[in-house]
Amino acid sequence: METIHFKTVDPVSQDLLRAASQKGLSLNWDRYEKQQPQDGFLRLGLSCPYGCMQGPCRIDPYGRGARTGICGLDRDAMAAAFLLRLALQGVLESPQSAKAGASIPWPAGLEKKGAAGLKPLGGPLSTAEIAGSAVMLSRPSASPAELVRQALRLSLLGIALAGPAAAGKAPASKRVHVGYGLLAGQAVRIAVAGRVPESLIQALLKEASGKRGAEVRLLTLGDWIPVGRTFLPVACTSGEAETVLSSGAIHLLVAGAGSDPGLASLCAALKIPVAAAAGTPKATTLIRQAQAAFDRPAGSSFVPDASLVGEADVKMAGADIAAALKGGRGAKLALVGGADTLFQSFGHLPVETARGLIGEGYAIASWGDAALWMIKQDLPVAVLDSQTGPLAAVAALASAGKLSSLDGICFTGLKGCRDFTGALGLAALGLKVFVAVPLPLWGSEAVRTTLIKQLAASGGILTHGDHPAQADEILGWFLRS
Repeated sequence: METIHFKTVDPVSQDLLRAASQKGLSLNWDRYEKQQPQDGFLRLGLSCPYGCMQGPCRIDPYGRGARTGICGLDRDAMAAAFLLRLALQGVLESPQSAKAGASIPWPAGLEKKGAAGLKPLGGPLSTAEIAGSAVMLSRPSASPAELVRQALRLSLLGIALAGPAAAGKAPASKRVHVGYGLLAGQAVRIAVAGRVPESLIQALLKEASGKRGAEVRLLTLGDWIPVGRTFLPVACTSGEAETVLSSGAIHLLVAGAGSDPGLASLCAALKIPVAAAAGTPKATTLIRQAQAAFDRPAGSSFVPDASLVGEADVKMAGADIAAALKGGRGAKLALVGGADTLFQSFGHLPVETARGLIGEGYAIASWGDAALWMIKQDLPVAVLDSQTGPLAAVAALASAGKLSSLDGICFTGLKGCRDFTGALGLAALGLKVFVAVPLPLWGSEAVRTTLIKQLAASGGILTHGDHPAQADEILGWFLRS
């Protein structure tokens, strides 16, 4: 544990990780370390993504082994198809992906940017792009350039589908509280992870408010779940979820769609009751289970400081976002956000990047786990809703005629394909985007060059490295831009 600071910058998290190790608990960091070195073929995009039962095939990046797949697919087409597969999965993860319609409207304020981004890529967008992309990935037939082009069209579709949520149809702001201080004191704590139906959340809150005896609290493990004019309290970032469960401070987990399997496995080891949200459990039953777990002596020594709670107003409406980013005349703007990533010490990259940019006179907006870390550090940043991410800020700035003030967008981590497709789509809109984690494109220089050229046609830039970026690299990128 002498390298504990490589896992997280939070001293409380470090203590909990040490305690988990002493208990013999295997958390996400342990599983990550056992995976090293991870599959280099996948990392480079040289593992075939086509729906073929002849393989799976992969190409030797050094040219000493296989140079093509069984079907004859070469490295350029393989890497390009991998890019399209990721973009397709990202669009499918959008809640609006099943929305029917011959055409998709752009978010308010982004009509011109959307049209300019599509012009070099072909005609108007529709949800038919999804089925068409799936067909392209059934057998290798399209050229690498065509595959890259289709990936960019899908990324723009993802932006367009997210439009209604980012167009300002929401309250001006919602309050969020985050930090280990939410675990202080005697209370029955029910943790929520993943996508849980709003009806179940409301039922739990109603049932908890009428209970006698120990207070019943609902909180999330890194998820941003709106409730009226606030969000449910957030105990930790998504990367710290298992660390919080190991503390013994949680008495029941409600696991919704998208929650990690490791959470339920850890709860089983710790004898924490788990309820699958998909099973439509009754709120009365869940609270009764949580109270029973609370009444059992857990022997936990975790006693966090109640003051370790940060809070912020999450900007929801376009005008409110634009006002928060207005700053002084000629102020430089940067969007810095994203998910925790095991490539980096949790909290280090977003906090140090934000501090460096603030020192250079930037106004900053953030979202996701990165925003939670900045809130806990009380940094002066505008906080965006995690679901709409940077798109809401881009649309608000465009509507206010201030998009030219935006120097760039940095994703400090990607949670999944939806985040990847969003980053690619923002670049396809003609914006400057930096992704701080490696993308599976380094197996083909031709594909990277094609992507650069196709993005340049609309003025966009997607910067990514073959290694996890450091804060000084990101700061230098912004200053050069």
